Amino acid sequence: MQNPTTPRDRLFSHKKLVANSELWLNDEQAKYVKRVLRLKVDHKVVMFDGKGGEYVASIIRFVKNRVLLHVGDYHTRKTESPLAIRLIQGISRNRRMDIVIQKSTELGVRRITPVITEFSIVKLDAERAAKRHEHWLKISQSACEQCGRIMPPEIDMPQKLDGWLTDCSSSDVTRIVLDPDSSKSIAMLPTPNINIELLIGPEGGFSEAEYVQCKEANFKAIALGPRIMRTETAALASISILQAFWGDLS
Repeated sequence: MQNPTTPRDRLFSHKKLVANSELWLNDEQAKYVKRVLRLKVDHKVVMFDGKGGEYVASIIRFVKNRVLLHVGDYHTRKTESPLAIRLIQGISRNRRMDIVIQKSTELGVRRITPVITEFSIVKLDAERAAKRHEHWLKISQSACEQCGRIMPPEIDMPQKLDGWLTDCSSSDVTRIVLDPDSSKSIAMLPTPNINIELLIGPEGGFSEAEYVQCKEANFKAIALGPRIMRTETAALASISILQAFWGDLS
């Protein structure tokens, strides 16, 4: 059922939501509701938990730094693209990677796989990788709150590109890798499968060996025109073109 009077403010819930129940917001969200949104008792917000659908919730009361909500009825709304795009993104420096996570979420990417390549500038040990992964999840969830999306994309833990290419085996997918030396463009591709894997290099691009490995994994090399783009620009431009040609951007 579609809700005709959806409130503007939206919050992602890490807890499973249940219709007609009560929910205490976590400390971070409670501060956001009180200090940023400046909402009062009886104000309504939209809650979603990434499982599909959303709930209109009302503020019941404030208890010191805590906020209690009444979670109302469940509503469905279509926010996902018909294209299931998986972005395999070479990890770039903090701000650039954050932009890719945020904007690719807004553009409807279903899954994001951060990869470490031969020329990657960013080096992550296990502890730093876990922290970055948690940081990216928060960015994606916040982007969903802003753009109205109900299903945040899945974000994988960082992994090495060569290992990922060795393990990827699905045949029911269209694979694309950006290569500035390619003579082909996205417009020259045949209508792709609804499952698309889009591989974007980091600041230093891919090595020759990595391009060979991509070709062996059935990735089609394409270019985005005569100019070489920054990694974050290339990712977002590619996703936008795919969504405009075969997805839900029109």
